[in-house]
Amino acid sequence: MVMASPQRHPRPSPAKPADQARQHLQAAPRHSRRLMPLVGWAAAITVVVSLFALALFHAMIVDRQTTLDSLNEQLEDAQAVNDRLRLNVSRAEAPDRIVAEALYRLGMVEPDQLVYLAPVELDEGGTK
Repeated sequence: MVMASPQRHPRPSPAKPADQARQHLQAAPRHSRRLMPLVGWAAAITVVVSLFALALFHAMIVDRQTTLDSLNEQLEDAQAVNDRLRLNVSRAEAPDRIVAEALYRLGMVEPDQLVYLAPVELDEGGTK
């Protein structure tokens, strides 16, 4: 029985000029290849979380816009009521309406002659 001797790797020969130019290059470590799937998963999770956050912000914007539209409608209704009330006040303050109320409803009569009073200036003591 012949025993096989373990094979030995030949020793590297001295660097040749073409090999010397590539000596600064090194092979990537093996652990970085195991890291690549983790980086991919982390990127995918980041994208999914970002899209979910973006959808949440859009939902909040739509909700706030609906609230804003409702408030604008309420404001327009209140302004319309305010305009109607101002019109009623201006009609109630009209001199013709006041005279008509005084004559017909309160039974007042118009004077035969109008007398206008002139203001009198008082001295500092409060007398004429």
